[in-house]
Amino acid sequence: MQRPDVFAAEHDVALASAQVGRAKARRWPGLSLGGSIGALRYASAGVDTDMTTWSFGPLALTLPVFDAGQRAALVDAATADYVAAVASYRGKVRQAVREVEEALVVLDSTLQRDKDTGAVRDARLQNLAAAQSRERSGLASTLEVEEARRAVLAARADVLALQLERKRAWVALYRAAGGGWERPVLDAAPKP
Repeated sequence: MQRPDVFAAEHDVALASAQVGRAKARRWPGLSLGGSIGALRYASAGVDTDMTTWSFGPLALTLPVFDAGQRAALVDAATADYVAAVASYRGKVRQAVREVEEALVVLDSTLQRDKDTGAVRDARLQNLAAAQSRERSGLASTLEVEEARRAVLAARADVLALQLERKRAWVALYRAAGGGWERPVLDAAPKP
């Protein structure tokens, strides 16, 4: 409910529902009453005159006698628009849920892989320390030490890539949940 696309689709459903009601109401007889109220103050030569007027009427009655099915067709069209708006709303909600679930899966995956990449990095650091110790003792070549150092750098790059992926998953989750967007208040009076 926090996403703007879901909010817009919800608003479209409400509008389509109102249009169905409006089309159904047009099929029935209508009665309208008009009227006016007015006030006038007139001042001339020190004499104030109040002229308040009011009137009711005319009274109007409309009867849908024969329209060759036009009003029934309008109801059918409005109902079809409503069905389409509901289907669109459901699709938007499913899309929102899918995006949230995908972001949660990626986030969980990064948390699961965090232990493994940390363990690989630690093992490669130990391997580098052992290779450096063997090199100082004369039991290993400089090439072996540099290969261990390269493996440590690759493991550190993997850890950083995983951290980046986790941060991107958090951003995707925030977006999918509609973070930062607030529903507008539709019934509020305009601000001066």
